[in-house]
Amino acid sequence: MIETNIPKYQEELIKTLQTLVKFKSVKDAPGPNAPYGVEISKTLDAALEIGEKMGFKAVNVDHHAGYIEFGEGKEMLGILCHLDVVPEGTGWSHPPYAGVVVDDRLYGRGTLDDKGPMVACLYAMKILKDSGFTPQKRIRLILGTDEESGSNCMKYYLEKAEKPTVAFSPDADFPVIHGEMGIVLAEFTKKFGPQDEDGGIKVLEIKGGTAPNMVPELATASVVSPFDLSEIVALYDKADLVLTQEGSVSHIKCHGVSAHGSTPEKGVNAISQLIQFLSILDLQIGDTSDFIRYIAERIGTETDGESLGIAHKDYFNALVSNLGMLHITENSGKMVLNIRYPITYKERKLKKAIDSAIRGTGIELTNWHCAPPLFFKPDHPLVKTLMTVYKTCTGDENAKPITIGGGTYARTMPNAVAFGALFPGQEDTMHQKNEYIRIPDLMKITEIYTQAIYELSK
Repeated sequence: MIETNIPKYQEELIKTLQTLVKFKSVKDAPGPNAPYGVEISKTLDAALEIGEKMGFKAVNVDHHAGYIEFGEGKEMLGILCHLDVVPEGTGWSHPPYAGVVVDDRLYGRGTLDDKGPMVACLYAMKILKDSGFTPQKRIRLILGTDEESGSNCMKYYLEKAEKPTVAFSPDADFPVIHGEMGIVLAEFTKKFGPQDEDGGIKVLEIKGGTAPNMVPELATASVVSPFDLSEIVALYDKADLVLTQEGSVSHIKCHGVSAHGSTPEKGVNAISQLIQFLSILDLQIGDTSDFIRYIAERIGTETDGESLGIAHKDYFNALVSNLGMLHITENSGKMVLNIRYPITYKERKLKKAIDSAIRGTGIELTNWHCAPPLFFKPDHPLVKTLMTVYKTCTGDENAKPITIGGGTYARTMPNAVAFGALFPGQEDTMHQKNEYIRIPDLMKITEIYTQAIYELSK
């Protein structure tokens, strides 16, 4: 019945996703009734209005979050989605906020992460409702608005609204995510003293990165050099560098390739590439050059934390580290690392290793935020039910639950796991330019989520 009904919703489903993609729901300065920015608040309003027009109960939780609910009952099935997106970056072949369809692909920021899966779940609820299904649990599609920047929206939701009895989040990979690595955002700062006017290159500013959980695709440096840098830049073949001159100031741009912070090896880190180049130059002696060379030597282009002394691997995963943001001025330097550590590793051991790595350098660990790992045994009833649904809908009898480096809303709720929406072997364009979702995949995940909601709420 589900497979037969789903195709007739395709056109409507696509239009709904296009409507939501057109909102540039990137976190911005707070405003009235907009704690995470006006565009995010507008996106939430639009999503709730769509749900209400479908005949569902729609509630705005003080503009921090919202939910769309179907059915009655004491127990509740929660579906945890988010409407905020990371910045679009540059280099798109199609406008990032237009929802253009080309060759069965719907392009736009959020199509995979997480507006596309959210719309699939909404229509899964509608398909069940239209079929006359009466759930034994309330089905609540919970809409967050700050997932990409720390999930403060879910903290607020939990203070003001009801927790689900059981939940899943369509914000990762298929099949079922039974484990998520620990996630640390570590901010390092150093105050600089006067530089030694020794005839070397003076660094005015270095800047790169827009979010810690993205591999930066652009980094820039402004320097004053006593000699012409053009030949050195032209001969350097380990990075994509562009040099421009403005009076006595040389501006160097380094272009990389963006990727999700949980898989930094899939991108090219523009900050790391630029720092490696600058570290070989004759910089003025002082705190600034010390900070630059420390980053080059102890972080470099590595994504495993080996030179920083934090590399670790267990049965499930290996640690990954992403140098997500850097800002150096004449007076100070600040960098932010996004670290994903294995499920069996301990936060205290990781922090101890980092404290040891910066001891005696003048670098201070000024901010530390940790989201502990999440783990369910593969034979947990929730994992088993969702695995059965996935195998039934895809025919993949060899599929097994997996662990990932990404962090999802599943961490914020009890008895919750991530479930989809990226299929094994499928191109992952989350947090990258030209993010897209294939329309056949969009319809397939709608089928899977319809079946999952049915099984978990019947």
